[in-house]
Amino acid sequence: MIQMYEGLDALPKSLRIYGASDFATMEPRKGKKEPDYSEHGVWGLDRHSELWAIDWWYKQCETDIGIAQWLRLVRQWKPIMWFDEGGIIDKAIGPAKRKAMRDARTYVSIESLPSLEDKGVKLQAFHAMATAHAIHFPVKRPWADRVIEQLVKFPAGRWDDAADVCGLIGRGIDKMFDAQLPSAETKPILVPFTEAWLMYNDRNDKPKVRYF
Repeated sequence: MIQMYEGLDALPKSLRIYGASDFATMEPRKGKKEPDYSEHGVWGLDRHSELWAIDWWYKQCETDIGIAQWLRLVRQWKPIMWFDEGGIIDKAIGPAKRKAMRDARTYVSIESLPSLEDKGVKLQAFHAMATAHAIHFPVKRPWADRVIEQLVKFPAGRWDDAADVCGLIGRGIDKMFDAQLPSAETKPILVPFTEAWLMYNDRNDKPKVRYF
């Protein structure tokens, strides 16, 4: 159901960039011996409302490290919006995230989605998109293999933090805007026989401009 693509060169030319995060603390959750992973996923939405996983980061780490890596991805990919899950952790680290954005002068609109206890419900929208062949992951990327493995094992796998990020991006789909095809290039207004006119007419990828 999940579609695979070869690499960044295979991405659609027009994508709107979004992201989602599942922040964790270094305190293990009840019933676990190890802390959860903080995970950040970068996604592109194409003009057909299909999602393309572009970049990912994950680590068992202190909150400040997770925030720093989140800001790095925001700075690199310049997403339109970033999704996270409202709840205790979101309320606890929200001020730190906002301060980090101000300090770094790196900003993104953050959309906190309602916290859900039912893991299956969290992934329903994402699963529906995958069933419709509207989810794409890159090949030969260890992080992509790891995310897909979690999705396949969900909800019985040892870890589900990457799956939670997928659930967030799926739940946020109705708040996104599809990418648009670039508008057709219009012919520039050029004065005949000037240097700019000659250079434009010499381009092989454009029809010749003729003046009569």
